[in-house]
Amino acid sequence: MGKEYVLIHGASHGAWCWEALTQKLEARGHTVVAVDLPGHGRRAGEYAKASVGAYARAVVDTMALAGVTRGIVVGHSMGGVVISKVAELVPERIAHLVFLAAIVLPSGSSVSAQFIPAVQAMLRGLAQASGNQTFRFPAETAWARWMNDLPRGHPAVQEALARLTPQPLRPWAERVDLERFYALALPRTYIRCLKDVAVTPERALAYAERLGVKPVDLDSAHDAMLSDPEPLARILERI
Repeated sequence: MGKEYVLIHGASHGAWCWEALTQKLEARGHTVVAVDLPGHGRRAGEYAKASVGAYARAVVDTMALAGVTRGIVVGHSMGGVVISKVAELVPERIAHLVFLAAIVLPSGSSVSAQFIPAVQAMLRGLAQASGNQTFRFPAETAWARWMNDLPRGHPAVQEALARLTPQPLRPWAERVDLERFYALALPRTYIRCLKDVAVTPERALAYAERLGVKPVDLDSAHDAMLSDPEPLARILERI
């Protein structure tokens, strides 16, 4: 019997980043729903609406429209924060939470607080300079940080770099109350990417421990869905 997968992208990405993984899961008979968060992908023009709460509501609405009743909800990178809030809103629709190279915040913290002060200041400066409180990662930085296990000229890298959108600052800067999430008993898995320089293996281990689980390791960089969709699909199928 096929499973239901709900895929949530990270910063500056969109539903497009899951295309290769979606093909592999659907070919195995599963249902896949990939979500564009407000301000991202096909909803890039909605950057002014972006917040952690708006992200979570967008996922919940998409799940309802798609008829998802027992979803395996996967959050990549920043998407880890999003799926934590989704779990608070519709725990009855979730069979399992999967944190893929994901940020796992303590309650009351923010995504930007996970970075050193110099990086925080740089991002705020870029957002102010943009005039609309968004910031864009330079292409070389995005490749080196997220896709470093693929050559710079690889077609998947070239396509991804062309499709990245500016990241709204607000969801990164706002503090997120996760007390209800940590009180839930939903099954959860953390997938750690061993070549990741964005969420390093050491930091990923700490995030997994915060969730109370032992990480499942994948020999890839941060954007595993781009470079290693087949091994990732196999891990997800075992859940």
